[in-house]
Amino acid sequence: MKTILAIDMGNSYISIFKKNFGIVLKEPNLIAVSGSNSNYKIIAYGNEAKKLQGKTSENIVIFTPISEGEVKSKEYLSSLLKHFLDKLNISKFSKIKALVTIPCGITDEAKEAYRKACFMAGIDEVNLLPSVIAGAIGSGKNIKGEETTFIASLGGGVTDVAVINLNSILKGGTLAVGGRALDISIASAIADRSKVLIGVASAEKVKEEIGSLFENDTLNIEISGNNLTSKMPENVIIFSKDIRDKVAEYVDNFLKLIETTLNLCPPEISSDIAQNGLILIGGGAKLVGLSEYISKVIKMPCTVSDSPENATILGAGKLLSDEQNLNTILNNVGS
Repeated sequence: MKTILAIDMGNSYISIFKKNFGIVLKEPNLIAVSGSNSNYKIIAYGNEAKKLQGKTSENIVIFTPISEGEVKSKEYLSSLLKHFLDKLNISKFSKIKALVTIPCGITDEAKEAYRKACFMAGIDEVNLLPSVIAGAIGSGKNIKGEETTFIASLGGGVTDVAVINLNSILKGGTLAVGGRALDISIASAIADRSKVLIGVASAEKVKEEIGSLFENDTLNIEISGNNLTSKMPENVIIFSKDIRDKVAEYVDNFLKLIETTLNLCPPEISSDIAQNGLILIGGGAKLVGLSEYISKVIKMPCTVSDSPENATILGAGKLLSDEQNLNTILNNVGS
């Protein structure tokens, strides 16, 4: 008996798709640990770990085992994966085969760390797939033919950009900057402007609810934090314009990767891209005004996938039922 899964190994979330069932799990890529490295105890995983953010004592650390697209701890990541797999109630007699999505520009050593963590979690067979390929398929793109797909994946820890055709990545790269870095920048901007310190989880909420690239946007949110002078709790109202510079700075950073990738393409491909434009996936793609901002800079159409935060896992899941095409892609990307 065999259980076939697709796993999107995101910096912010881990999603699992079970063949013939669909998405069966999506939880934060977080783990809560108490004690020291030599004598530690894992006290919470995923959703439960996220609930503890900003509410724990100093001896409890909450973190993700993946940072900037690379596995920082195979032991912690394998424990987190095993916990998620146990929640699926997979028979102990079943062999687990997994298609695991990862950033497109990481080293062979980094890929091996993902593979090893999966084996340590109890997965028997692992194939690695660049997340941008899965994301393109999950966005409804046909990548089998000569028509070119230009895609940017805006994740929590990394930004991937790729030009895809003939079931392969023609040009691509990874920038070790993602939405989590923007959360930290937003928290810093609020501290400088309002003299109120907020946690990263609160900064993420600010980003998601009022993050906008429109200069005259009037979105606002009331957020709680600690006054930097009195150290007492204080509520403050934040407007989109208060954090727009940080949002634009984050976007301008990965725009350089987009432009570099475009410049590396031959004229025939560039012409195809100019006509089809750029598609955005990942949680960062939901920033208000993002597609308009990018389109103005690169002077071509820019659209957001219908389900940007789930495009990668949906595409990987779709490939589970198309074994012939999956094998072709894996051969092309050298998994």
